Amino acid sequence: MKKNLLLLASMAFVLAACGKSEPKPEPEESKEPTAAIKDGTIALTKNADGEGVDIIHDGLKAYTDAMYAADADTDDEDVMYGVREVDKTKEGYLCQGVDAATFRTYQGTKDLDDAQPVALEWEGEGDYVVKYATNKMLDGAKELTVTGGSAEIVKLYADTTYYWQGSTADGEHDSKLGSFHTNGHFRTIKSGSAYNVRDIGGKPTRDGKRIKQGLIYRGCELVTSEINKSLNHSVTLDDSNLSLFRDELKIGYEFDFRRASAIGSQGDKSSLGDDIQYTRYEMNSFAGLWNSGTPSEIKHAFQIFSGATEESAVYCHCWGGADRTGTMIFILEGLLGVSMLEACMDYELTSFDNGAHERYRDRAVRDSGGNTYDFPGFIKAVKDSQYYEEGKSLQATVESWAQDRIGLSSEEIQQIKDNLLEDNPNL
Repeated sequence: MKKNLLLLASMAFVLAACGKSEPKPEPEESKEPTAAIKDGTIALTKNADGEGVDIIHDGLKAYTDAMYAADADTDDEDVMYGVREVDKTKEGYLCQGVDAATFRTYQGTKDLDDAQPVALEWEGEGDYVVKYATNKMLDGAKELTVTGGSAEIVKLYADTTYYWQGSTADGEHDSKLGSFHTNGHFRTIKSGSAYNVRDIGGKPTRDGKRIKQGLIYRGCELVTSEINKSLNHSVTLDDSNLSLFRDELKIGYEFDFRRASAIGSQGDKSSLGDDIQYTRYEMNSFAGLWNSGTPSEIKHAFQIFSGATEESAVYCHCWGGADRTGTMIFILEGLLGVSMLEACMDYELTSFDNGAHERYRDRAVRDSGGNTYDFPGFIKAVKDSQYYEEGKSLQATVESWAQDRIGLSSEEIQQIKDNLLEDNPNL
């Protein structure tokens, strides 16, 4: 009997063991994003509450701040004052705000004329989608997909309020609407092997407007490695930045101020592609353009500027984007109503490019080849011309010149203003 009971117990134990299932494996750890949720939203931690942010390099920011401070005693910055010296206590006023040794380290590098990114941050890990736009509804927003709690955005407009929102990639959680404001009136472009590239937009005008951004860019020549075989200049256009000019800046018209001897095998066509419109005029610079530039060519240049759109922007250049380009842009900005101060500053910004051009508002520069770059001589020619009289503004002086010497009608001048200017939202 006892044996039978033991046998039955053994059989029951075996049957129970056979019926026992293997332990189920633990589920893999979820790879979904984890967000720090506060009041139902992802918590934003940086550049979300309307902060002002800089989009130009610290050294360039120091220069612009110093120039505004040096000009603060001007009673009327719109009047065409003479080109004056400013404080040079740091071995040249372009070094104001940074020591001279540091400035010379910057000069000749890509640091100073490159745009600076804006950092956005939030609490959380995983994959996120960040949207940003210049309107609260985020209409037409650009999107970034990132992993982790931060993102960097570049090529932003100057003096502009941006709105942004972060969302988990699964769409389960959103942040509140964050915002920040880009400081300053100058917009430099990070452009790979190209240099001295910037948008002329963002500057306020004397009548409460400002120049639209994304319409007209200035910079160096665009030379591919193949073209450079016949030039021995520098390669400034390659696979890394071709899409920048074509797809991001949306250049639809290239305006070239170089001489025929400086274009090599490029010929009279754009290096950006056969679908890009192209015009080349052998422009003079400084007083030579003001006094003896070919009127029909200069008039055509202004007509090209008046046709610029966000979908077909204009890129104008000479070799380095310094003198011929600088003179033409100074005149255009004057016509649009930019102050004498900021028009001069835009010329001087070339000193910060990686081509190591030194350009000053108050003295001529002579290079190793014997060429002289005389910006103050240009201003003197403007003031000595029949189009200027004591107390007359830069804008009024240029308008008189454009009508009498170039042959632009008042209606054409107004058309240029209508296309290139907008109401200044920050006034």
